Amino acid sequence: MEQKREAVSESIGYLIIFGLVLTGIGLITLYGYPLLMQQQSSANMRNMEQTMIVLQNDIKSLTYKLANYKETSLRVSGGTLSLFGPSYTLQRFDITSCDGNINHYLFSPGELRYSSTSDNMVITMENGAVIEKPLAQNGSFMLADPRWYMDSSSTMNTLVINLLNVSTMVSSGQLLSETGVGTVRMRLSSSNMTSGTLQGCPPLGVPWVNITYYPDPKNATPEGYGLAWKTYLTNQNNFGGGMTCIGDPLKAQKLDCSMIGINNIIIKEYDIIVETL
Repeated sequence: MEQKREAVSESIGYLIIFGLVLTGIGLITLYGYPLLMQQQSSANMRNMEQTMIVLQNDIKSLTYKLANYKETSLRVSGGTLSLFGPSYTLQRFDITSCDGNINHYLFSPGELRYSSTSDNMVITMENGAVIEKPLAQNGSFMLADPRWYMDSSSTMNTLVINLLNVSTMVSSGQLLSETGVGTVRMRLSSSNMTSGTLQGCPPLGVPWVNITYYPDPKNATPEGYGLAWKTYLTNQNNFGGGMTCIGDPLKAQKLDCSMIGINNIIIKEYDIIVETL
């Protein structure tokens, strides 16, 4: 008996394989590519977090270790690193004590700001603190704290506040910006120290210090970084948990913080010149 033979056309087989290939490419494009881009964006953010902490350490070397000059090579990916001088950003600190020696010590810090193009995030160095903030929602948090502390080594509690100003030779505007590979060159321009011994003052009858943070309503982060500063100042591990703050930073309100029981206050102000980004 002759066997019956059946065969499938090569064209049909080719169409089946071609369809499977297209399906695979479609799945990769639909699910794999966005995931890959998200991973790349996250890697860029982690890289810039580390870079900003490196720059913070460079500024510490200029101010606290008395280095004359610092230079750091870096790579800016997925966004732009910009320097905004104090004449361009309106956020400021107002420090007042009850003895009259430090009465409305106004300070505008300026900032180094990295703006991500894909994550809608900002990483900034403001007044010695490294702060991260999502632009799509309110709120901010500190990645690295500034060098403010309470010296309680003796019976006289001393509050030490280090204020860091970053600027360049240009007097105003968005001063410097960098994308890709570049070099940040910084130097210490000047420094100043103000101190005072506090006595009991009205209305509390005890020494007190008040620190007010005003956000910048005109920049890309209108509610500013007030929540990060509030969390830092009221943290129980900082200043002995004695700082209290009022005001809602999430509503772009000023942050008004006060502390009692301080016998001495020392304010050190440093002016950092960023020559190139």
